[in-house]
Amino acid sequence: MVCCFACLEENQQLLIVSVQGVSSTEDGPGCVTYSPLSSVERREAILLEAGRYCVINNRKDGMKRATYGPAVEWMQPMEFCEKIDHQPTASQQQYFFVTDSTSGEIRKVTGPCRLEPGPYDEVDGPNQAYNLSMNHFIKIKDKDGGVRVERGEKLCSPDPLEEVLGGVQEAINVDDHTAVLVRNEDVGSLELVTEHGLYYPGPYQEIVEVQRKIILEEYQSMVYKDEKGAFHYIRGDSDMRDFFLPPFCEIVGQEWSTDLRKEHSAFEMVTSFDRRPSYMMYEFNCRTIDNVELVVDVSFYWAIIDVKLLIQKTADAPGDTCTHARSKIIQAVSKIKLMDFLETFNDTIRNACVGDPFYEERGVNLISVEVLKFSCASNETDKILQEIIKETADRLKNKERQKGENEVALSRLEGEIEEERLKKELIELKKSHLKTEARIEGEAEAFKLVAFLEGVAGVDAGMISVDQAMQMFLTLRKLDSVNALSNGATQLYLTPADVNLSVGQMFPAAR
Repeated sequence: MVCCFACLEENQQLLIVSVQGVSSTEDGPGCVTYSPLSSVERREAILLEAGRYCVINNRKDGMKRATYGPAVEWMQPMEFCEKIDHQPTASQQQYFFVTDSTSGEIRKVTGPCRLEPGPYDEVDGPNQAYNLSMNHFIKIKDKDGGVRVERGEKLCSPDPLEEVLGGVQEAINVDDHTAVLVRNEDVGSLELVTEHGLYYPGPYQEIVEVQRKIILEEYQSMVYKDEKGAFHYIRGDSDMRDFFLPPFCEIVGQEWSTDLRKEHSAFEMVTSFDRRPSYMMYEFNCRTIDNVELVVDVSFYWAIIDVKLLIQKTADAPGDTCTHARSKIIQAVSKIKLMDFLETFNDTIRNACVGDPFYEERGVNLISVEVLKFSCASNETDKILQEIIKETADRLKNKERQKGENEVALSRLEGEIEEERLKKELIELKKSHLKTEARIEGEAEAFKLVAFLEGVAGVDAGMISVDQAMQMFLTLRKLDSVNALSNGATQLYLTPADVNLSVGQMFPAAR
């Protein structure tokens, strides 16, 4: 009988299909004989390492089976390897959803693990579990549509057919300055939560807004509208200066023009009204009675005095204020000539605006108006105006210069007058001193004379008269004068009469 031989190594297999179509296998190692009319196929055994698996399909009945490593798997004659793959692994914070494709059943497998999927299993994952901190939470909707809230601290993962709504959310820390506006979705109501602590919403609650407490300065005011449309006015100098906005209420704001011409091309939303006086710039055109068009820049110093009137009567306080002021100024300027405007522009514009009840009716006080600058709309007219202004400025400059020179001259004259007055006082003071010195010297001479007379009278009592004593005193004084002249460098010129008289008196002739 003729036969064929095949040598098989370890982990080799020979698949033999006979003439009748019967399949069989022979596993190695070794030698195998088979009929020459049979078809053969040499195939390797399935070598599975740790962490790998294979799915084997049977052609005969269509059934599948799974084998997990480490192992060497020998397939049956009608089997073939459908796939070889790694076994899915999950850490402690991961999980799998495994679906049985034959029954549709879904099961959850949480880590840490190495999954051994069945031949009909479909693996979803690994998925990351939700590691919730103390201030974190998640909302999970189950298969029946119900919602539950899972709070930290915990490791949480949804079950099969469950859905996490919105991912991990953070609880709100409610304190003195923070509140939470919550909508109850089951009844549709709004609730403001102000109780201190971490706030976790319920399953059917949605956080609409985290509110910061509104704190007003003493000069600020604010308006909000409630659910019925009524306005509530809050002042910073009242007891309600700090508050949370109640549910179904909204802050009332206004769009105020900020462009230079107040045409609402640029604006800002104002929700807090500052009652302090402030400056506002404005530019507009006007025309004088002699048909000169001017571009005028003014500065309004204004303040809010009644927020209630402001809200009720106007939607743009700066725009309305400037527009009305422009109307009044145009009327006033249209009645005067350009030269008159140049002389009285501040008074003209101030008188046209200040004191008008229009502003107080809208809760505004226009305190003052000042002209910053003005120019002609026409270039040619503006050149003429600049020349006029220059001449006027030069004239004023010359006047001021002359005024300054006059003041300097007047100051110089006043200084000279003061100097002469002081000289007069000095002369009078010197004269007074000379009088005092003369009086003192006279008194001294008088004392000398009295002492001399008393001395002469005491020596020659009853023999020398008062006249003789006086004559003797005068002779001695003249002798002192002559001695003083002879001792000095002074030259004395005497007439013969004076010499004869003096010598005769000083040295009487011998008898």
